[in-house]
Amino acid sequence: METPLPPPQQHFLFVTNPLQGHLNPARRLAGLASPDEEAVDAAGVVHIPYSDGFDEGFNPAVHGAGTYKARATAAGRETLSAVVARLAARGQPVTCVVYTFLVPWVPDVARAHGVPAALFWIQPAAVFAVYYHYFHGREAAIAACANGRDPGATICLPGLPPLRADALPSGVSITSPEHRHYLLLDLVRDLFLSLDEHKPRVLVNTFDALEADALRAVPQFEIAAVGPVVPDADAPPSGADLLRRHDAKAYMEWLDTNPARSVVYVSFGSVLSVSKRQEEEMKRGLEATDRPYLWVARKAADGGASPDSSDGARGLVVEWCDQVRVLSHPAVGCFVTHCGWNSTLESVTRGVPMVAVPQWTDQPTVAWLVEARMGAGVRARVDREGVVERGELQRCVEMVMGDGEAASAILAQSDRWRKLATEAMSPGGTSETNLRAFAYSGAVNNA
Repeated sequence: METPLPPPQQHFLFVTNPLQGHLNPARRLAGLASPDEEAVDAAGVVHIPYSDGFDEGFNPAVHGAGTYKARATAAGRETLSAVVARLAARGQPVTCVVYTFLVPWVPDVARAHGVPAALFWIQPAAVFAVYYHYFHGREAAIAACANGRDPGATICLPGLPPLRADALPSGVSITSPEHRHYLLLDLVRDLFLSLDEHKPRVLVNTFDALEADALRAVPQFEIAAVGPVVPDADAPPSGADLLRRHDAKAYMEWLDTNPARSVVYVSFGSVLSVSKRQEEEMKRGLEATDRPYLWVARKAADGGASPDSSDGARGLVVEWCDQVRVLSHPAVGCFVTHCGWNSTLESVTRGVPMVAVPQWTDQPTVAWLVEARMGAGVRARVDREGVVERGELQRCVEMVMGDGEAASAILAQSDRWRKLATEAMSPGGTSETNLRAFAYSGAVNNA
């Protein structure tokens, strides 16, 4: 019998923009994809900086909103090219460049160096499919649905179930270059133009059991699920952490004092801060539940003010927490979340039911997945100002954590999806198999 050949030596270069929600899954995937675990540091990766031309930070009010893309593209190409050349000169040539979706110019650099590229799509496969159809002939129809007055109207796209306007990513509702989030849509447009040109392999942070149809909705690309890519509860701190870490002892000890599945955990992620009114409604709604709660409230830069950390006997408010450790704690019974995909997958893998409060970008689609596809939570209704009022929050928390049949069904579904997610990433699971195949072969040479 022939001895199987050893896996080829691969040197993956992961490229992302400086947003924590992009850095985290990219860093985690880099560690998982390494065929030689002894060749990386304890955190899983070596971090190499490149420049987007705004090393002191980008401020639209100072630099002008229209300047970012051109300058970031030019500076990024130049400095990333220097990184690739420097690694080759050191005898560590890059064999595959893996990039996330807000740096669409990366495949051009890879091709210039004769290196294949792969896209790591860090949002749901359903969002990828919606954007693909949006940029390939369905823009007017999708935008009309997203901006229509009929809340029950749906759009039917190939490979996807009918989607209502509130299940579409917010980018497809943008119709004017003057919109404050137009840059996001413009960068995603560039990404899909680049995909059409380069045809890279697409790795998606999802798993087959959850999005089987969406993963096959765009047969024009080789798409593979490699998730859920989430950190371990005991993962070491990383040099890629942009947020200041606080001592976890106080809130973890506080969680220890509470019964199993009794605590409401609230966090809206690392980017957005809520309005003063939403903050007040959230506080009153949490108090009305008469349940202990742990609330991560960022200091707002737009007029909002974080609640006092001494938020009564039932609640604890912090500016930051180790979310995976919190969601892994048996005292946590519910996650009130903005439905960022990283946060949602962390909740899914821990079997924690969710109250979905989506804000923008892919979050409306994620909320649809949580409620309609997984049955692992409930989506909160908002008023005309986009605020979840206190009574609605109380209703949703009770629906998820109460003693009724609805809460029991949601808890059962949450546990079911936890098991399916674990199976996908276990040896021989669908995502683990896809990831190992990619790590073994790199990417198809499309340079």
